[in-house]
Amino acid sequence: MERIPKVLFVTPIYKEKIWGGRKLETQLGRTIPEGLIGESWEVSVYDSDISLLENPEFNKLPLTDLIQKAPNEVLGKPFANASLPLLVKVIDAKEKLSVQVHPDDAYALKYDPKSKGKKECWYVLSADPGAELVVGFEIETSRKEYESLVKQNLGESVLKKWPVKPGDVFLLNPGTIHAIGGGVVLLEVQQSSDSTYRVYDYGRIGDDGKPRELHLEKALSVLKFEKTNGEEKLQKVLLGHHPFSRYLFTSNDKFRLESWEFNQAQNFTFSSLCEPTCFGIFFTISGSLYIPELNRTVCEGETFFVTAAGFQETFTATASPGTKLAFMSAGTDQVQFPSQT
Repeated sequence: MERIPKVLFVTPIYKEKIWGGRKLETQLGRTIPEGLIGESWEVSVYDSDISLLENPEFNKLPLTDLIQKAPNEVLGKPFANASLPLLVKVIDAKEKLSVQVHPDDAYALKYDPKSKGKKECWYVLSADPGAELVVGFEIETSRKEYESLVKQNLGESVLKKWPVKPGDVFLLNPGTIHAIGGGVVLLEVQQSSDSTYRVYDYGRIGDDGKPRELHLEKALSVLKFEKTNGEEKLQKVLLGHHPFSRYLFTSNDKFRLESWEFNQAQNFTFSSLCEPTCFGIFFTISGSLYIPELNRTVCEGETFFVTAAGFQETFTATASPGTKLAFMSAGTDQVQFPSQT
C-alpha cells in the first residue's frame, strides 16, 4: 500500500434542501450542483455518505477504505477498531431550518440503533443583518406545556433567539432545542450521526408534496425543558504561547474545536497535539495556507484532513496574514489534550 499522506483532501458531498441557497458558490467560490444547496458534508463516513479522496495517489478512493487499511496512521491508535467519530458540514440556510432536537447516545442506542447520539457545535461564518439562531428555551417549560404550545402552532413563542455575527460559536448538547435562522452560513462539527427529531417545520411541503415528517413524540422524550442559562454560547480561551494565536472553544467528550488565528505571515509546524496522537480536521475560515511539502495552497473555504501520521511525522506550512483556521479533533472519550495546550 502507498504511504499514508500527511494531509488528505476530500470531495464535498452536497445536499439539496428546501431551505438551502447558493452561498457555497457565491461566498465560498465553489462549483456546486444546481438547486437549493443547503449542506456540504465536508468530511463524512456516515452511512452511505462516504467522502472520496482527492489526493492523486488515492483519487476517488473512499475515505473508509483508507481508514480500514491503516486506522492507526489515518485516525490514530484510539481508533484501531473504530471509525471516524466526527462529521463536518458547512450549512447555508437561505430560509430557517425546522425546530429540532437530537438524542444522546443512550436514547439513540435504544430507539435509533442505526445511528448514534448527536452532540454538535456551530461556528457562524456569515450572517445577514438581523439573522438569528434558536438555541434553548427562553423560559422554563414542561413536556405537557410545550406539547400544547406546539399543537397550537405557538412552539416558537418560548424559544431563545440569539442575534448572531461571524465568529459566534454555540455548543448544542443532546436535548437542546435549536434551529438555524435564515441568512446564516455556518460550520458544524458533530458526532457522526443523523439522529434528528423535528419538533415542527412551519407547515412546509416536502418534495413529495406532503408536509415534512415531524417526530414530536421522540422530540418530547429527549428535550430538556429548563430555561437556558446562556452557556450554549461559547467564549474562546487563549491557549499557551505559540507562533500564532490559538483559541479553544470546547473540548468535550465527543470533539474539540479551536480557532487558529494569524495576524501576520507565519511559518509554523503541524505536530502532535494530543496523547495518543490522532487526526485533525481543518476548515479555512479566512486567508490561505501554503504547504511546501505538497506544493499546494489551501484557500478560504477549503477543508483539509491531517492524518495521525501527519501530526506524528510533522510538516510545515505558511499562513498568509489574516488567516483563520477552525481545528476540529477527537473528544476526551478517546484522547487527552495537555492542559497547557
